[in-house]
Amino acid sequence: MAVDYFSKHLVFNILFKLPVRSVVRFRCVCRSWCALFSDPNFIYKNLLSCSDSTTNSQILVKYDDYRFEYMAFCFLCNDTFDMSPPQEIPYPHDIMEKCSFVDIVGSCCNGVICLRDGYFFEDLLRLWDDVYKYESNIVLWNPTTSETKILPQSNLSHPPPERFSLEIVEFGFDSTTCDYKVLRIFEYFTRDKQYDYLAEIYSLRDDTWRKLDVSLNSWELPSYKFENGDSDYNYDHRAHTGANGTFHWCAKERDHSRDLIVSFDLSNEVIKTTALPDAFSSRYFWRTILCLNEHVALSLSTDHHVELWVLLEYGVEESWTKLFTVAKPECLEMSLPLGFSRKGELFFSSWNEHFLVWNPPEETISPVRLEGAVHTSIYLQAVPCMESHTSLKGCNKLEDEQNSGDAAQC
Repeated sequence: MAVDYFSKHLVFNILFKLPVRSVVRFRCVCRSWCALFSDPNFIYKNLLSCSDSTTNSQILVKYDDYRFEYMAFCFLCNDTFDMSPPQEIPYPHDIMEKCSFVDIVGSCCNGVICLRDGYFFEDLLRLWDDVYKYESNIVLWNPTTSETKILPQSNLSHPPPERFSLEIVEFGFDSTTCDYKVLRIFEYFTRDKQYDYLAEIYSLRDDTWRKLDVSLNSWELPSYKFENGDSDYNYDHRAHTGANGTFHWCAKERDHSRDLIVSFDLSNEVIKTTALPDAFSSRYFWRTILCLNEHVALSLSTDHHVELWVLLEYGVEESWTKLFTVAKPECLEMSLPLGFSRKGELFFSSWNEHFLVWNPPEETISPVRLEGAVHTSIYLQAVPCMESHTSLKGCNKLEDEQNSGDAAQC
């Protein structure tokens, strides 16, 4: 006897294995599929189904610990959130004495972390010298092997420092060339007093910087160098990440002032844009770009709640989908989203010494105490970090300093 219909359970299991991009396209097949593919729980589970949650990874947490002279880090177990003993962030002391903070740039790529120094505006006025003019110092770090590498300064020609400032630093892995790369974007005034951008990229394989032939002056990009809180929107650069080898920024069109996502593909070095829907209105003071299993996610935060949206297909405004709304319990003093674990939990900073973990399926928030932590809402960062023995090509000045310090203590 012929069977006219598959069971709903079987259909669900088949559709659940579809790539996320197909979920957007197949909404128009029938009403039941449209309802299923618009269900936030289905989309969330579909996004996580492609992730390897069994990968041997921990959560690397960077924070300000009063027991250390400079920034500290520790590892949290993915399952129990037990914390390892804290250690000092491996960064040159002569720079940390002058900078305001040290940031993790983007996400952990194959076990490699990228660090750079940043400055509050008042610190730049007070502590401006040769160690930091208009270029951030950048350090690559493998926490598994403790190997570090200070990137060389660029020898490319730049405009005069008084008309020149660093805006954006990004770090990612180019899967087409199997190379780790750092993108750096500067903003400067042209001779006719117009804003323009200069972009350059560093290759770990070649150990050199080169200029990028891309035009970015159609957009107003966010400034990640300074923190002054005076802009219309405050962007949380600490959670920013590169999804699918692509970097993303919230920006505005210079001509139309329309809000959009500007994306840079690390492999083919092409710029793409995706408009933001009207739902992302100015009533949201904080907008933070995140990465949920290699897909762009955007959190919209008010004083009372956080909305989480995900972009299912680049360039398609209609593919923005709202996943969850997270209420902010006053007792936990929740601040900003920091990123996702490999299992889909969302991390938050707080205004006390706690690191918060939100479980979407259960809609629960678990506080994790960071002993010794201060200023957690400002300096706290959390990224999944897998064990890796990737080589950063030998010793450098920072390792030499650490080795000589260890020898002096013996």
